[in-house]
Amino acid sequence: MNSDLYKAAAKGKIEQFEKLATDEFRSIVTHKKNTVLHVNIIASYTQNKEGESVSTKFVERILEMCPSLLLQVNAKGDAPLHAAAKCGHAAVVEALIEFAKKQPHQELESGVKSTARHMLGMKNDEENTALHEAVQSGSLDVVEILLKADPDFPYSANGSGETPLYLAAARGHKKISAEILQKCPLAAHEGPNGKTALHAAVCSGSLGVIKLLLDKKEGLTRERDQHGWTPLHYAAYIGRLLDSIRLLKADKSAALIADKDRQMTALHLAAGQGNVGVVYIILDYCPECCELVDDRGWNVLHFAMVSFYRSDLKDLVGEYREVKNLIFEKDVKGNTPFHVLAAVCPHPGNAGYDIVPWKIAEGYYQAVNKQNISVEHINRYRFPELEKEIEKLSEADGSGNYPDGVVKINKVKKRVIYSYWKDLDEDVIGMEKASEYHLVVAALIATVTFAAAFTLPGGYKGDTEDDPNKGTAILSKNVAFQAFVISDAIAMVLSLSAVFVHFILSLKLFKKLIFLFVFALCFTLVAMAAMIVAFVTGTYAMLATPSLWLAIVTCIIGMTFFLLVIFMFCMVISKAEVISKAKEVISKAKEEEFED
Repeated sequence: MNSDLYKAAAKGKIEQFEKLATDEFRSIVTHKKNTVLHVNIIASYTQNKEGESVSTKFVERILEMCPSLLLQVNAKGDAPLHAAAKCGHAAVVEALIEFAKKQPHQELESGVKSTARHMLGMKNDEENTALHEAVQSGSLDVVEILLKADPDFPYSANGSGETPLYLAAARGHKKISAEILQKCPLAAHEGPNGKTALHAAVCSGSLGVIKLLLDKKEGLTRERDQHGWTPLHYAAYIGRLLDSIRLLKADKSAALIADKDRQMTALHLAAGQGNVGVVYIILDYCPECCELVDDRGWNVLHFAMVSFYRSDLKDLVGEYREVKNLIFEKDVKGNTPFHVLAAVCPHPGNAGYDIVPWKIAEGYYQAVNKQNISVEHINRYRFPELEKEIEKLSEADGSGNYPDGVVKINKVKKRVIYSYWKDLDEDVIGMEKASEYHLVVAALIATVTFAAAFTLPGGYKGDTEDDPNKGTAILSKNVAFQAFVISDAIAMVLSLSAVFVHFILSLKLFKKLIFLFVFALCFTLVAMAAMIVAFVTGTYAMLATPSLWLAIVTCIIGMTFFLLVIFMFCMVISKAEVISKAKEVISKAKEEEFED
């Protein structure tokens, strides 16, 4: 295709093509075998990205001159309808279909006599039909036109095994999914690797699409992919709380289905990934799934010991009797859940007493596995074999059915799970670092205020040797000066108090007394405010008599410190209100999801 014809096709100028013979149109193609129709459709998409209407006159006129271009494909196997669907040109798609319907019935290569049906079923090199392309581009208008053209057309999967409904669900296109389900109630829902559209909707996180699919195809809750995963498995592994609620409301028994690779249920996956909320939801809907174990004999508590925080473990054992009864259950190697906990977080001493009642803790501490290794032994001397097993389960290969690993080791809990004081150490470490900076600020304030006390504004009396008030402050009877002296004394005393507290906190005996750190912080903040007051009052005392306006301006500038503090507090309060409102919205959304 020469450059003049290409530009004419791109701009929709029909004049240069009216002189051509019908046979010439088929041979006028680009190096990618795009015909003048392809060029016009693609170019008009580029020029009208803002959603402007696209003229169909050029397309209609070219088809009148050469009807065979309707089905001519380019190098990628795209017919003009594919190109229009990709670009989301609803008007062009409708024009192509209307032209196809006017063509006389004839026996085509596909065996279909209707040109319109043949065109709708044409597949490109990726085996996508025009509907596949429209769904991928997210064009609802085009989807509506294509479905209306032939509601009974049996759209099959493309080369990747994806049906149009699966593509819509995978992309979270709620309106497109609704359109397909409404116009084609029997639309195929299959996807690659045995997945269904419901699997795809869960992975995309589209609660609206999930609701649509469950309303029309409720049986999909028990459909399993090639690994044996149901949609609930994916919701549990990813941590989709609301999706899990919707799936369990539709079918509680899905929580009892185990996968093919490791015999893991959705409860095992949620516990292994540390998705506490999903674990609680599954237990609320289907408590009997606690009885199930994976191929190693691990129950939900084995997995929770690896990934849960100490407080979450305590709540899980305390709130669910079914879970509490699993404390002494052993896997195929005789390891109880607390063997796993000790392997993840080895720590000497009476560990774990704050997770379960004392009497239970006494029992588990001496429990032994098939190798006669107790929890106490692991706490004191470790257990490399079990540690390596857990570490291997946590390895993320980035592919397959466990892209983030079978379990997710809680690194924070690994250091601090056993002890309240260990939890406190995390705060103490942060406190020690902050204390260093606070000490510098407090010492600076103390130095400045101490120096100001002996460099008084206005100077001292000392002109006459016989003056009984020699050496006293000249402005001692000035009210502003008196305020300066008082505020300066307050700032110095409080800052020195803060320095003393930080010194005390540096001693190992007192490092865990966080309330002392809070006191020091309050002392420093008040000392800052007192130092500003001292500056303002001292400046006013010196400048008020010779230049009142300068004294006032200087005071106003100094007081802007308090405006800044007030502004910051307002911002914090405002942010807290926004977070509170957001939580209310989320709470209402959850309540709505629980309503039928």
